[in-house]
Amino acid sequence: MLYHDFLKIKFSEFINSEFLNKNIHMKLDSSSVVIEIPNNKKYGDVSTNIAMIFAKKLDTTPKLLAERLCKNLDNFSQIEKTEIIGPGFLNIFFTKAFWQQQLRELISNVGNYNYKVKKKRVCLEYVSANPTGLMHIGHARGAVLGDTIASILEEVGHDVCREYYINDAGEQIKKLLQTVIFHIKAKSDKTVSISEELYPGDYLRELSLIIAKTQKVNSKNLKINLDSILALIMKDIKNDLGSIGVKHNSFISEKEISTKENVNDLIKKLNEKELSYLGYQDKPISSLDKNWKKEQQLLFRSKKLGDDRDRALLKPNGELTYFMSDILYHQEKIERNFDILLNIWGIDHSGYVKRLKNSISALNPKKEINFVIKLTALVNLLEGKKTVKMSKRKGNYITLREVVEKVGSDVLRFMMISRNADKKIDFDFETVKLKTKDNPVFYVQYAYARCKSLIETFNKTFDRKLNLVDLINTNLVNLNNETEISLVIKLCNFFNIILSSAKFYEPHRLTNYLYELAKDLHVYWGLGKINVNNKIIIEKDLNLSLSRITLVFAVSLIIKKGMDILKINCPENM
Repeated sequence: MLYHDFLKIKFSEFINSEFLNKNIHMKLDSSSVVIEIPNNKKYGDVSTNIAMIFAKKLDTTPKLLAERLCKNLDNFSQIEKTEIIGPGFLNIFFTKAFWQQQLRELISNVGNYNYKVKKKRVCLEYVSANPTGLMHIGHARGAVLGDTIASILEEVGHDVCREYYINDAGEQIKKLLQTVIFHIKAKSDKTVSISEELYPGDYLRELSLIIAKTQKVNSKNLKINLDSILALIMKDIKNDLGSIGVKHNSFISEKEISTKENVNDLIKKLNEKELSYLGYQDKPISSLDKNWKKEQQLLFRSKKLGDDRDRALLKPNGELTYFMSDILYHQEKIERNFDILLNIWGIDHSGYVKRLKNSISALNPKKEINFVIKLTALVNLLEGKKTVKMSKRKGNYITLREVVEKVGSDVLRFMMISRNADKKIDFDFETVKLKTKDNPVFYVQYAYARCKSLIETFNKTFDRKLNLVDLINTNLVNLNNETEISLVIKLCNFFNIILSSAKFYEPHRLTNYLYELAKDLHVYWGLGKINVNNKIIIEKDLNLSLSRITLVFAVSLIIKKGMDILKINCPENM
């Protein structure tokens, strides 16, 4: 078993034997216990807060519990020493022999590791861009973030529904239809200026020409099949997403959910819970409509739930507001009995998060709803450190397909999850083309290619073919210098990185880990340039070379496993 499982078992055995015997019975929740690899080696190979978490429940102090744990752990041959830092943090130093054995365990477990996670059904909604044009680079971040989180959740054992909510009703769709009609009337004349009330850009103009031709529509006959327009746009959206490996297995239509029956049922439920009423809203602060007038409409009692004003559910003309549509959609999700509802939204929706969460909680007071909304910050496009200016108003925004054509899917996917979702990303077209460590994608891919090259060199040098069984049985006693042990420790932390990425919905933990692992591999290889005795392959010493190539092989396995989860290629030659 790997080190974290080893420690969990030893901790559990100790607590059960020392505290939970005879008349003491309690269930201890270990979800808050952290077993991590500290950045600073002086704090041990492994550090844990277990004494801080369990002390109060076990009617003792963190310091005393840590002391008892240390005394217990010191009995095990795998542990070199233990120490207590601060109020009760426990640092653990393992023997080199233990880490050598851990490398074998790792190689054996890469393809079938049991994360021991209780399986949950997750509805993960991401992208959900309005079907009114092509995907732009701003959509890419949420698309890759959502898709990668889904892959990580599936890796640890959860059942994930990858969902796209199609906004095919409401004002934006009316505006889409009016834009298509405008272009058909204009008959492809580019000199005719388009109204600011319509969607700009060449894409819809070209799409309108296709509609006019396939549906035999002209300026006199404007009977247009709206569903066919949406189908064409959604086809392009799916193709663009597919070009970066993003796929959904569920598409939910706003129009299909927003039936008269569903709306009436929701209004009835809102009224029964005294969450809605007929009233008047003040003029929105951001509204520039000179013809706006105060009219009676159905309102949600948002102020009762901490909002600054009550929010409209229905417009004065009876049409649904975005808020009402979203409540309908999320109620439908709840009826599908998911354990977790996870949404990926843009940062521009930040003011909307609390409102929607509160409304869903108020409508379902007896249900425990695990509802998480992750917000993505902006992507700042750069060309040689200079910002690439774009304007959606003028229709000259950078499309997703343009970026993919320029840098490829691998670069785009890695960069979109290279930082925490709430941090802005500077995407520099020039940097991501460099073949240096400044280009993190290349740096990780090159580390994998270097591993494969070293394995090939080993096979040629010693006229043999490495296989998994031989590597697992290799005597690794020669792996004993500080760089090698540190590399083994980092490799063995891989599954913890995946678990924490899944727990916090933060795939940047994995990209950061892979980059650091690649850096350590390059450093390890570079030691042979400084001193020939540190070369990975030494022709006159098969046993030493076999130990070191086993470590390299393990690095290649972990990089490949991580990059597969990220849906990024790992070329064997670069």
